[in-house]
Amino acid sequence: MKKKNILLALLFLLVLSPFPAQARQPVEQKSPENPRALVIPGTGDSQVLLHKLALLYTKNRPGITVEIPESIGSGGGIRSVITGKNEIARVARPLTEKERAHGLKSRIFAQAPVVFALHPGTAGPANLSLEQIVGIYSGRIQHWDTLGGVGKIYVMNREEGDSSRTVLENLIPGFKEISTPAGEKVYSTPDAVQTLLVSPDTIGYLPMPAAVGAGLKVLRVQDVAPSAANVRENKYQLVVPLALVWKNTLSPLAQDFLGFLSSPAAGKLMLENGAIPVE
Repeated sequence: MKKKNILLALLFLLVLSPFPAQARQPVEQKSPENPRALVIPGTGDSQVLLHKLALLYTKNRPGITVEIPESIGSGGGIRSVITGKNEIARVARPLTEKERAHGLKSRIFAQAPVVFALHPGTAGPANLSLEQIVGIYSGRIQHWDTLGGVGKIYVMNREEGDSSRTVLENLIPGFKEISTPAGEKVYSTPDAVQTLLVSPDTIGYLPMPAAVGAGLKVLRVQDVAPSAANVRENKYQLVVPLALVWKNTLSPLAQDFLGFLSSPAAGKLMLENGAIPVE
């Protein structure tokens, strides 16, 4: 009898209630964005450099975090801004007209030489001509012996549309016309570094900041080193732009970080890591 009375009481409460039980459940609220945290997704070309810059930026700013996630490419970063997932992203190429039509803005903060690099143990040359580069990537040159080294040449390439590959296609005569490129493709700059580190007798190309400190053997091109001075004097022309893009008015934190990239401290760090600051 007691159990029956309890059930009747519960039924009475449900009938009197103006809302169904499901509607009375607490509604999950979207957490507000953290004004002291900044996430900058995008290209792998500036991933290592921006990570170092972020550490320098936050060093004397307690409670501030700047996260540089793993590469999703320039296009992935741009999409994250267009869709509103992130307020700012990193890219290594100019914006297209279609992208600008979304109201995107961009700022180049550095230039990075695109360099050819070898596995550290490779007995290869220290310099390559443009013709030799085309010969290697077309498969016509297959042995380091031909170039004063020792052993078979293994080639690491990048996918079509990659920022560094686009620079080479635009500036090295004959590179774009290679119908069947030699070697294997990798799909991010961090993967390019790791591929070169674990693959003996292998050559690849990547932005200089990704190669600095990795232990790779960086080559001269046409007897010109990929130094800051040679880039500034336009002697070394294989260069990719490192930029940040955004759509709406930036948060105070994003604006401050963008301003920091023009500071003497940031410029010094860029030069130490193979990039040339752009003011």
